[in-house]
Amino acid sequence: MRAAREAILVAAGCLALYLAGAADVPFYTRGEPREGLVVREMLRSHAWLVPARPEGELARKPPLYYWAAAGALGVLPERPELALRLPSAVLGTAAVLGTWATARAVWGAAAGLPAALVLATTFEWTRAALSARVDMALAAALTATLAGWTLALARGTRGATALAALGATLGTLAKGPVALVLPTLAAAGLRITRGEVRPLRVLPVLGGAAALAGLWYAAAFAREGSALLEVVARENWLRFVDPEAAATGHAHAAGYLVPLGLVGLLPWTPLLPLALVPLRDRPRPAAAALAAAWVATGAVFFSLAAAKRSVYLLPLHPAVALLLGAGVAAPPANGRLERLARLGALLFAPAGLGLAALGGALVLGFDPVPLVQPWLRPDDAAGAATLAAAVRAAAPWLALLAGATAAATPLVARAAARAEWRRLVLAVAALFALWTASFDMLLHPAIARERSLKGFLAEVSRSVPPGAPLYALYPPDPGLRFYAPAALREWPHQGAAAGAPLLLWEDEWQRLRDPSGRTLTVLAVSAARQAGRGRLALVAAPVGPLVRAPDTAVPPPLEVRTGSRSR
Repeated sequence: MRAAREAILVAAGCLALYLAGAADVPFYTRGEPREGLVVREMLRSHAWLVPARPEGELARKPPLYYWAAAGALGVLPERPELALRLPSAVLGTAAVLGTWATARAVWGAAAGLPAALVLATTFEWTRAALSARVDMALAAALTATLAGWTLALARGTRGATALAALGATLGTLAKGPVALVLPTLAAAGLRITRGEVRPLRVLPVLGGAAALAGLWYAAAFAREGSALLEVVARENWLRFVDPEAAATGHAHAAGYLVPLGLVGLLPWTPLLPLALVPLRDRPRPAAAALAAAWVATGAVFFSLAAAKRSVYLLPLHPAVALLLGAGVAAPPANGRLERLARLGALLFAPAGLGLAALGGALVLGFDPVPLVQPWLRPDDAAGAATLAAAVRAAAPWLALLAGATAAATPLVARAAARAEWRRLVLAVAALFALWTASFDMLLHPAIARERSLKGFLAEVSRSVPPGAPLYALYPPDPGLRFYAPAALREWPHQGAAAGAPLLLWEDEWQRLRDPSGRTLTVLAVSAARQAGRGRLALVAAPVGPLVRAPDTAVPPPLEVRTGSRSR
């Protein structure tokens, strides 16, 4: 296939995969609406220099993602979920194309498409490309740095240094100094193993990136002063050494990321021995050694950090994809690495058959919820029931997909047995993309609607007269704030007018009373629950302030006033 046609197909496939269901899945976690509030405030206030939340608190991350998302939301104001996820989808696609072009230029045309497909369909990469978060902006930017340095080592391509510097600059504007730390560690690792890093031009690349990104930091400091320094310290240094002091959480032991990293690389984890094939030659090729140093030093760095999340490993995925693409394109051999990869590849066929069997059983009416319900929390059991109902609604398509998977399994098994790696990658990537897109279009929206406050707050908005205030205790949950009417206000300590609409979480409603000690009248209740907080209730506020219930009081059940409608 010609390079241009292959690039177009890769880009179109990525966008189709990443945007499947992007507009139909309402926000139901804290992270996405939290970033959405920053973007919406940027559009409202026209304060483009330093992103901030509606109450003026500075955003936790630099502005790159917020700038891109604000542009998308300005064009698509009626489809906020799609607009806020669009930058991640586009940047994820661009990084896949960059990985494809780099693998093709360094290891030949046979390596380009496998490298692109591996990166495009890894579980963690796909999840980040579907999310309105800043993580993909960092990963895509550092992909440019990795690509520039790889090309500089392998071909001395003119412009490679500029590409590397551009990536480090954008990465620093996406998530901070970590975009300079990771390439520095990779260059140090390459220096130790190869002894030569002169083609990388490390100091001009990273020094130039620091200077360019530093222009924004200087302007932001001139405007915000010590408040900016506190955010930078909390999000970088304290997050690394003491996440509790940074109030960011995610503290875990050193080995926490190992299993998460292997899961995040699925479905390609069984083929990881192939990633070592390009390192087998002595001396090791410089491009392969750089990719290996990128992965190894990055994994050690994030393992040593106190705060750990699986998505932190995202910038390492392009390097893994380059190595796997080079391993697939390597001349046929029967060494130890190939035998290990062949053993791992034998897992694909039973996994495919199991997936097809499960899909077929669900389509035929099998309900797994009663079998696993004793081990599930109530919210998870409700989500499983919602998923089973969504499967029944999508039965015809899922039956076709299960049949296609079962039919393709013998081809996958044959390719694995014969070590036909390129054919295996094509087949597995196609099946993974079909199942992922089907889940995001047919099943994920139903799960999200069950857990999201969007529908309930839309009803609340219709029930509150135009211009009338709606109150909540501050700071509100990001999802509540994002989907609430624009008239949402902080509940005043002295109270508001009698009967004023007030939003309270179930745990708040149970511990608060009117001045006479009576429970508050509930007008409507959301179907969605939040762990530890329960459902969201719309109540009629009393005259005067809210008071705490006695410590000995038994928490009452949340019930809707007779004649009101529950949701």
